[in-house]
Amino acid sequence: GIVYFLNGMIRILWGRFQSWSMNVFKKAMRNSFANFILFLVPILLTVSCGRTDMIRIRIMAPVTEKKQDLSLLSDNLSTSPKFTLSDPKTSGASIYLMLGSIGFGSTSLNTTLEKETRSKSNDAQLLKETTSINARFNDLAFVIGEDYTFMWGFGAFGSGSVQTKLDYGSTGGYSSATDETLESDYLGGHSTFIVLGHHGSGFETLLGYRTNEIKAEMKSTGTSARTLHNNGTIELKDKGIHLKTSQVTLGFGFTF
Repeated sequence: GIVYFLNGMIRILWGRFQSWSMNVFKKAMRNSFANFILFLVPILLTVSCGRTDMIRIRIMAPVTEKKQDLSLLSDNLSTSPKFTLSDPKTSGASIYLMLGSIGFGSTSLNTTLEKETRSKSNDAQLLKETTSINARFNDLAFVIGEDYTFMWGFGAFGSGSVQTKLDYGSTGGYSSATDETLESDYLGGHSTFIVLGHHGSGFETLLGYRTNEIKAEMKSTGTSARTLHNNGTIELKDKGIHLKTSQVTLGFGFTF
C-alpha cells in the first residue's frame, strides 16, 4: 500500500515539477547567460534521461571552502596596508529524502573567515576581523539516473545569523576604539547545488558543489566601528551586504 501511495505522490509531484520548470526557464531567460545555462542544462537532462523511481536518503558534508575576502571594514589610515586572509573553515551537513526524482532536504552551515590588516611600515596590527556565518536552508532537490546520478536543487533561507568580531590595533586612530562584536539585524538569501552520485548494492557515494548567497544588515549604532567610520578612520559596510560562500561536499546515501 505504501509503495503505491509513494508512486502516486511521485507522479503528482513530477507533473508539478514540469510546470514549475517552465516558469523557471522563463525567468532564467531574463537573467544572465550563466543563470540561463544553470537552469537549462538540468531541464534538458531530465527530458532526455527520464526520472528514477528509487527512494534515497542522502547525507552530505562540506570538505573545502573557497578562500575570499568578505570583510565588512576597510582601513583608511595606512596608505598601503598588508592584508592576511586565513583559510576559511566550514562545518555542517545536509540531509535529503528523495522520493523518486524529487526530494526535500535541510542544510546547516557554519563558515568562519578571518582577515588581518597590518601597517606596512612597522607591521603593527591595525585591525583583525573574524566573521562567523551561520545559515540553515530548506532545500528542494531533483535527481535523474540510476547507477550514475545527477542531482541539483535550490535552497531557501530558513534561519541564521552573522557575527563579526573586531579586534582594533592600539596605534593611531584606533587607540580609543574598544574591541567588539557586530551582529546581524537582518539575514536572507538562497543557495544552489549539484551532486554527482554512484550507486551500487543499495549504497551511494556522492560528490557535490554548493553556492550560498546571503544578504545581511548589521547592527552598528553606538559601536566603535560606527564612530571610526564617521571619523573617516575606517570604511564600514553594514547595509546591503552580499556574502557568497562556496563549498565542495562529499557524502553517502542509501537506496530502497
